[in-house]
Amino acid sequence: MQDAASSSLAVPARRGASVPGLGWFFTFARKKPIGAIALLVVLSIVFIALFAPALSRYDPNFVFERENPNFKSNPSISELAKDSNIGSPLTVDQLEVPSWTHWFGTSQVGHDIYARVIYGSRLSLIVGLGASMIAVSFGLLIGVVSGFYRGMFDIVAQRLIDALQAFPALVLLLLLVQVGEPSVKNTVLAMGIIGIPITTRIIRSSTLVVQSSDYVEAARSIGASDTRILLRHIVPNIFSVVLISFSIGIGAYIIFEATISFLGVGPRGVISWGKMVQEGRAALDLHPWLTVFSGGAIAIVVISFNFLGDAVRDVLDPRLRGR
Repeated sequence: MQDAASSSLAVPARRGASVPGLGWFFTFARKKPIGAIALLVVLSIVFIALFAPALSRYDPNFVFERENPNFKSNPSISELAKDSNIGSPLTVDQLEVPSWTHWFGTSQVGHDIYARVIYGSRLSLIVGLGASMIAVSFGLLIGVVSGFYRGMFDIVAQRLIDALQAFPALVLLLLLVQVGEPSVKNTVLAMGIIGIPITTRIIRSSTLVVQSSDYVEAARSIGASDTRILLRHIVPNIFSVVLISFSIGIGAYIIFEATISFLGVGPRGVISWGKMVQEGRAALDLHPWLTVFSGGAIAIVVISFNFLGDAVRDVLDPRLRGR
């Protein structure tokens, strides 16, 4: 009796020793290995952005200098012509190659590139997540209501969406950002507004497909209200579409922010990967590290969000689980 009781108590102890969520992750990694790698990369980027001060090693705006061995207090004109820094006791550590002191090297103005890449992840995540949240929220509201009720609301809403989508995305983005102050908040709002048309169209199309399904007709035949049909049948069955729109939108908005920062009209007073790529163009042939590491960071983040969205959609969509 005692042995049976002890064995019955031992089973819950072994079950409780498992870490919550690890089982789901290993199952996800077995089915979608690329998606699991993308998830780890995304989580790493989020961790880096949250703990940037502890991971950056240096202040991203600190200018590294060293003593000038050729310093002269009263240089002649000919000496200044040969060496413009001869009259300065300190010289800037510019265009340093990667080393143990500066893992990614230094920029033309003496900033540590590694520290600025770490801090640049903050702006990219804020812009990507914020703009995608705005676009998906309004796109979900307009698309579901428009596709479900149709009628006059659908006609008016879609004509407004057509008018907004008629403008080239980059031109409209530059216009919206420049109307107000080029701040992070205005950039996020502008990108979110630009993303509403495409998100609305995708969600509306999915709503039309789900609305014509048999289970929706069955729910209507038993007297289910429109609210119940929307919340219990329409929205859950288009969740995978919403999720993929959200994840792919993050990558698109990160590229948009990098583009306008590269053009010099992005958010001011913050570190941007796009701006770093633009700054590195001047010395690309002699010192490519600023452009390589900042551009590489953009590529890694965008590809990871896209792969993660595809993998999660395949797992959640019943039609794609068997593939």
